[in-house]
Amino acid sequence: MPRVSASRLQHVGRIFAQEPASRVSFPELLKMAGTSAEAIEGPDARVELLHEAGVIETACHALEDKTFAARVGLGARGPGTLVTYIVRASETIGSAITLTQRFYAMIDPDLKLDVIEHSDAQWITLDSNVIPAHQYPRHREMLLFGLYNRIQQFTSGELGPISIELETDDIDHCALLSTLAECDVEGFKSSYALRLPPNSTSFPIPTADPVLLGHLHKHGEEQLKSQPDTLKSLSDKIVDLLGKRLPGPIPHGDEIAGVLGLTRRTMTRHLSAEGTSFKALLDGVLCDLSKRMLRAGEGVARVAFMLGFADQAAFSVAFKRWTGGTPARFRRAGR
Repeated sequence: MPRVSASRLQHVGRIFAQEPASRVSFPELLKMAGTSAEAIEGPDARVELLHEAGVIETACHALEDKTFAARVGLGARGPGTLVTYIVRASETIGSAITLTQRFYAMIDPDLKLDVIEHSDAQWITLDSNVIPAHQYPRHREMLLFGLYNRIQQFTSGELGPISIELETDDIDHCALLSTLAECDVEGFKSSYALRLPPNSTSFPIPTADPVLLGHLHKHGEEQLKSQPDTLKSLSDKIVDLLGKRLPGPIPHGDEIAGVLGLTRRTMTRHLSAEGTSFKALLDGVLCDLSKRMLRAGEGVARVAFMLGFADQAAFSVAFKRWTGGTPARFRRAGR
């Protein structure tokens, strides 16, 4: 699994410490999620992405409050990272997104932003290669509400109506989040995204500074070059292999282990040490691939066939287990 800057978890800790309903300390919470307080100390500390996601989910369970993740995202205030300064100095929302895609890799190499344009609106989608949203929905909400918060800050709240789209079917949860963020939060969507008014990417950022941006951009490129090359984890390698073999017959664990030169038992042991399993990785890849195909307009029966399921019914059962909803409903919600 990728390692990410511990700065986000440090922020989580500050917010969690203010929670009156907390029955455990933040160090205890970190331990429950597989990491430690010492692991996140210092400006250069990095943690496993899976551990970060686990902390967010565990915190929501400990507080019995699913809105905690969104509150963490909304709670970030003021500049702090190089990426933040670069975005503030950018000329438009579009250029800020482009630069964020490049330089945010220093904080989180897994996070993906994409812009989808239609005549009546634009969407900024948020996705991940290794953390399926259906497995860690609160983590995805933290990132998405954080992105919403940053855009509001950078545009001084003048961009226009922004709505937040979630895959959840929990309408009550959406209502609570809508009140919290003071914007529309809609469920039953096909992705985690911000819906912006038309032509929002050309919206000028009030704090734009081309001269400063030039210096920051140069500094950012130097930092990128100095980043150590990281070896791919076993999880990453398996996800890559599965991505190359799918759509098609669903690979067995023994087959993938053989390609990697491992026994099935050794592969299982290493994946367990990384906090995951072959089944979890396979489910994540199948779920994300099926979502992309359904969003692209493929029929449910065709997706089931292309992903190697015995029939449409078997695929529908699996999809509902992954997401909580049926593929037909998900397809209708797609853009």
